[in-house]
Amino acid sequence: MIVRVTCIAMVVALLPGRSEAQLIEPPFDPQIHWAYSGFLGTGWYKISDERDGFVFRLTPRWRIGESIVDERRKIEYTFRLPVTIGVTRLDFGDIGGSLDPGNLANMSVNFGVDANIPVSDTLFVRPLAQVGYGTVLDEDKSAVTYSAEVRARKEFPRPNFDWAIMASLGFAGYTPNEGRSDEFTFASLAVEFSYPIAWKLSPSSQTLFHWHVAYTDFIDDVEFDFRRNDVESIGNYWQIGAAIGLRDEQVRIWALSFDRLGLAYNYSRTGELRGIKIQFRSLYDF
Repeated sequence: MIVRVTCIAMVVALLPGRSEAQLIEPPFDPQIHWAYSGFLGTGWYKISDERDGFVFRLTPRWRIGESIVDERRKIEYTFRLPVTIGVTRLDFGDIGGSLDPGNLANMSVNFGVDANIPVSDTLFVRPLAQVGYGTVLDEDKSAVTYSAEVRARKEFPRPNFDWAIMASLGFAGYTPNEGRSDEFTFASLAVEFSYPIAWKLSPSSQTLFHWHVAYTDFIDDVEFDFRRNDVESIGNYWQIGAAIGLRDEQVRIWALSFDRLGLAYNYSRTGELRGIKIQFRSLYDF
């Protein structure tokens, strides 16, 4: 049975047929989140027709250095501390209530570091390593999580139109305190485009429109073993996304700032909509 992995961020309420304050209480199995929520990010995960999980992820990050090639190669390092929170129910009309401590099902904390390595002025390689710990709240279940990935980006700059080809290869998994370990390997290929538009987000910087098309293939079967003789597996998906950004500065909303802001749509091979997520940065970034 093919898994439907749906990653819908806070805008999941925009899907047709969902009221603004609809309350969803799926039969939630918290074992699905430990490694895989860190890979898929904030959103609603639809593992099968009967199983859903909701995960919120916050990722503080600290950057050191700058990636450039001049008289000598310079590398930018980014340290990350992703924190994921899984909830047993999600009320789109009361997000604060959904994050009430009594509604929390699981948590994980990870530490990761990546290096943005310039091979040339237009070719960059970015390896990432991450390790963490996840636990099911109010239960004696925990897991060590781990992941590693390498992304590459080849840029083709033009005066009023930039585009780039990106590829990645990686794996993610977990080792629980009880039961068997599990991990998966994945590969993806994407094309990203950027060009200026007349809409002014900032008086001091040019506004850019970004859009991309990506395909992700899970090389290994990603199995969720819910109970004996009941195993689900992740398949593949396409992603199409669009966002607005600024050439020389970040997009700012209140105290928050982003490289860009937009939406990305996930589709199965057969063209079925699998989810919507908020896009905050290029696919080349983590």
